[in-house]
Amino acid sequence: MGLMALNRLMSRQREQKQKRNRGRMEANNGWITSFSKRNRSPCREDVNSHGGKKVRYPMPDLPEDIWCHIHFLLPMQDAARAACLSRSFQSSWKCYPNLTFTNETMCPKENLWKRTTGSNVIRNYNNKIDRVLRNHSGAGVKKLSLEYYFIPCDAEPYHHLTSWLQIAVTPGIEQLDLTLFPQDATFNFPCMLLSDRCQGSMQYLHLANLNFHPTFQLGLRTLKTLHLCNVHITEDELGCLLTHSFALAHLRLQYCHDIFRLKIPYLLQRLRFLEVLECSLQVLEINAPNISRIRLSDFNVQLSLEKSWKMKNLMLNNSCVISYAIDNLPSCAPKVETLTIHSSYEVFSYY
Repeated sequence: MGLMALNRLMSRQREQKQKRNRGRMEANNGWITSFSKRNRSPCREDVNSHGGKKVRYPMPDLPEDIWCHIHFLLPMQDAARAACLSRSFQSSWKCYPNLTFTNETMCPKENLWKRTTGSNVIRNYNNKIDRVLRNHSGAGVKKLSLEYYFIPCDAEPYHHLTSWLQIAVTPGIEQLDLTLFPQDATFNFPCMLLSDRCQGSMQYLHLANLNFHPTFQLGLRTLKTLHLCNVHITEDELGCLLTHSFALAHLRLQYCHDIFRLKIPYLLQRLRFLEVLECSLQVLEINAPNISRIRLSDFNVQLSLEKSWKMKNLMLNNSCVISYAIDNLPSCAPKVETLTIHSSYEVFSYY
């Protein structure tokens, strides 16, 4: 629902209210004001300023929870504008659940990912996000999607990011999508933030271009999807995280070059889909019994699927992968039903 739809709703509510008032006036030959106080907000008037004059707009008399629901249905940009223009939405904005701060939503006319982008443009982008989050209580956030662009020459390039995560990553959050630019960022993600606040709520976690060093204390027992892209994490740290992520259904690793041996534990009974793309993996041992789909694009991986009885779909994407499949798959993946191969720089004869 956008602002136009909201305006139409408010217009219909005003017309209905005017008709009711006219009916009361005709029946009683006078002015009668009547409304139910139970679960309803008082009559609202929004105040705006035009040319130094205050203009009042009557608002429909709706229960408070209905106003919040309407506000939460708006896209974030429209919801923020409504909070600036309307007192009725100022309080509900502090609990707006879906926060998306990206190049597209906050600075669509600029390409921030280009290294030629000026530092003032990046500072302006970060200042916009900072102003929005400072007016948000952090309560009620369900989804945070954030692209953080830092200026390498700054003395404290990540000070904004640290404070934003403190505000928005709160108990009850379900999705966190965090990407840093440029790709050579050295930000250490605060794992204790997840451990202390969202062990029992986080379902989707996507991290890109940062350092992530979880310990045994981090147990995301509700996590269903984990995507790590260009993340510095060791195989022991990842193994520790996986051991405590019993609900995990989809694991995707891309450009994670600090992992050489990956062991998927038997405890991951719900894991269905595994992707390992352009890492430096040498050994992949899969003991999760219910995994059914694997997508792999690494060179010379020693693959073990002995306990993955339900693995039916395998996708291999690499150069010289046809020869690899012929030599290795009959023994390590005998129950595969669908094999998809993308190979390059390989001459192969079927005869």
